[in-house]
Amino acid sequence: MDKTILKKILFKVAFCAMAADGKIDDREIKEMQIMDKNTSYFANIDLSDELKNLLTGFEIKGKKIITELFDELRNTKLTTIQELLVLEIALRIISADDDIDENEVKFVKLLRSKLELHDETIKDRFGVIDYLMNTDYAENIKIKDKETDFIANLSMPEISELKSIDFEKIK
Repeated sequence: MDKTILKKILFKVAFCAMAADGKIDDREIKEMQIMDKNTSYFANIDLSDELKNLLTGFEIKGKKIITELFDELRNTKLTTIQELLVLEIALRIISADDDIDENEVKFVKLLRSKLELHDETIKDRFGVIDYLMNTDYAENIKIKDKETDFIANLSMPEISELKSIDFEKIK
């Protein structure tokens, strides 16, 4: 897979993970800054352009942007390492504010269901995270109903809150 496409997917995962609990916490932004500074996850992509595209998409499509992320992951062939990166970004963002919300857990479970990672691989990389070891999600059993319910009941941040994020300070 093209590295630029992967980096855009990783950024979209971070964006959706931040929004999954209905609010954007400064510590989540700070975690993105740390990831940008200490990793190559977002290197060589224009985050302001990506954010502009995501905000425009969010204004037009609303919560459907998360469904599109899930569809993109479902339809993209990622390596095991790339799938671990997707999961790592989501886990880092939802953990950044020291308050893992129920919607964030549901988001990560559904995100995990789009990946082909085995429980052992996840456990080896991240340790035991009980909500990621749920076989319903790991085996994609009746996930679409859970995904539809999650999206329907999801409370997203106001577009004005999302537009006020200064992603320039990430670079």
